[in-house]
Amino acid sequence: MDGYVKIEKSFWAELLIAPVFAVFLIGFLMFYTPFDVKSFYTAGGFDSSFHIVMIGAVTMACLAISRTVYHFTYARKRTLWWRYAVWCIGEIAFAALFAALYSWLFKQDAITYFGAFSYCFRILFFSLVFVYAFHILYHIIQEEDARIEEMMKSPAVEEEALVKFNDEHGRFKLAIDAAQILYLHAEINYVRIYYVEAGSVKEFSLRNSLKSVEPVVTERGIVRCHRSYFLNPRHVKVLRKDKYGFIVAELNIPGITPIPISKNFYETVAGLL
Repeated sequence: MDGYVKIEKSFWAELLIAPVFAVFLIGFLMFYTPFDVKSFYTAGGFDSSFHIVMIGAVTMACLAISRTVYHFTYARKRTLWWRYAVWCIGEIAFAALFAALYSWLFKQDAITYFGAFSYCFRILFFSLVFVYAFHILYHIIQEEDARIEEMMKSPAVEEEALVKFNDEHGRFKLAIDAAQILYLHAEINYVRIYYVEAGSVKEFSLRNSLKSVEPVVTERGIVRCHRSYFLNPRHVKVLRKDKYGFIVAELNIPGITPIPISKNFYETVAGLL
């Protein structure tokens, strides 16, 4: 499933996830008591409920830190759902590190730190996995609805044929008919876009990465052919080996340097010709 998520909440709305998930965790542990959690946390002269609340407080603090980092790093960027899910699992592991430290300190010699971490990760993961799954699914549906709504707003078929390029800050920079694009080449912090206009080859330097523009260009039939190149199969004249034995694509536009084709992408490119 190639669904995307895009978190566009304000910072405070994003931070609200921390107390909401923490309250859910406390309620889940007290009501369902997974992995005999009440017996595990009956120690140190305090009732198990006290320790469960403390675990919830530790988790809330860790989620608040993680959500702050996420907001200022990835917010408002489209991300594959599974990558966001990996972040969420890492978030649980981060909380488990400190929950384990708390558990290890009050249980003293009864358990090792790594034993406490294993236990805390299990109770946190199995308690929060469903609420995280719902959270991710909600954002997948939200992003898909936004994409469909944007498509419905397109006033003309010609507009839909355009590939729109934004820079690394999401600002619109260029729109080109997909059929005009020859290839894209990544160079340090830029993507060089080569295209045909009025019978001549032109170049546009976009401050972004190939990884960021990949979802946009692949939707228009432009494919990756090398770690540093994307190629429009419609302009490929022939695939051949150069004098060094490397596979290259010769384009149907005179004067264009042949584009390298990696072995990993050869079958994909050849199948589109």
